[in-house]
Amino acid sequence: MATNNSCQFQGVQGKVMEAVSAFAQANERVVGELIDLSSTAAREGLRAIVELQAAAMETARGIQVPGIPRPESIEDLRRDPFVWYRNGFQALADSAQRAAKLAETNVQIVTRNMERLQATADHAAREIEQAASGYVSRMKDVYTK
Repeated sequence: MATNNSCQFQGVQGKVMEAVSAFAQANERVVGELIDLSSTAAREGLRAIVELQAAAMETARGIQVPGIPRPESIEDLRRDPFVWYRNGFQALADSAQRAAKLAETNVQIVTRNMERLQATADHAAREIEQAASGYVSRMKDVYTK
């Protein structure tokens, strides 16, 4: 009877070891996917920041601010006193148009970033689901033996 109990104990011990092994493998796969997802999110975040900054700098370079009339345009001011105002309003309209274009570009950058991140998240979700399914299958096998 002692040998029978010993065999049963070894059988239970073997099942416990298989269960722990199955859990460790599934856990390793899940943690690996979460690490990949986190690093991809960080990389995509940095990429988006760089693209947003580049778009903002490009827009800022193109903005013209009306200033005090230059000495060579004083004669133009005498002929047409409203030229400075027209130029100022034109510069303001151009700046507003550039700001609208910047907003559109920013939306496109963020959208592309989110699409790439979504694809990575979808892949990670599938891998985690497969790891969980594999773990459940192994556990069924272990406890049906």
